[in-house]
Amino acid sequence: MLKLEKWELKKKEKRQKEKEKMKAKRMEAIEQGLPVRNGPSRKELKRRKISYADASIEVVIDLSFDQMMIDKDVAKCVKQLLRIYTLNRRSERPVPLHFAGIEKGGAVERHLARNDGYRHWDVRFSHEHFMQLFEPSTLVYLTSESDQVLDKLEPGCVYVIGGLVDHNKYKGHCYQLAQQKGIRHARLPLAEHLVIKTRTILTINQVFEILLNLHMGKEWQKTLLQVLPARKGVTPKPIEAVNADQTMCAI
Repeated sequence: MLKLEKWELKKKEKRQKEKEKMKAKRMEAIEQGLPVRNGPSRKELKRRKISYADASIEVVIDLSFDQMMIDKDVAKCVKQLLRIYTLNRRSERPVPLHFAGIEKGGAVERHLARNDGYRHWDVRFSHEHFMQLFEPSTLVYLTSESDQVLDKLEPGCVYVIGGLVDHNKYKGHCYQLAQQKGIRHARLPLAEHLVIKTRTILTINQVFEILLNLHMGKEWQKTLLQVLPARKGVTPKPIEAVNADQTMCAI
């Protein structure tokens, strides 16, 4: 009997250690911005398909910067793409998502290929530049250098996020690109809704998460506070100041 009790005790201890190990892995993944299992089951997700025909907006990640990133930054970029896919897949209201401008045989494609089954993701992959895929009049390139403020999501618009991880080496490149292509551009209203003590650079997946939350009907301020890391010294702006800022130019 004593032997059986010892075996049961060891079994419980082993199970507890496994739970703690899984919890630690989950926390590590969250800190690194990697996808974690949360929300709908795999069965539900398999049944859930994104409707492109009925979509009010679409989002495209511009991946035409293969030659402008070192391999380490390409790996970071693709990790953020994986996070974007996961966020969208698990959303109650996913948006049609495009990864465009992927260079054939390039670094982005090679790093994507390291994710088993990525071709089966509910994402439209394209080697073509986004300018060849959409009507220019529907495009809005999101860039922090823009003098236009995005105050709401406009039905029928395709929002472009630059898939460039450059640590500020090519500051303003996406803004210049939008101007050269003659398409609309806008910045997120960070200063209009938040008090930010330090300069804030958003990752590709953070910009997408903000758009996704807005698409789900969430308010700007709540969305921005949810997505931006607390360590950035971000605090909400008083409602009077927000209302005053919203009278300024908006797209």
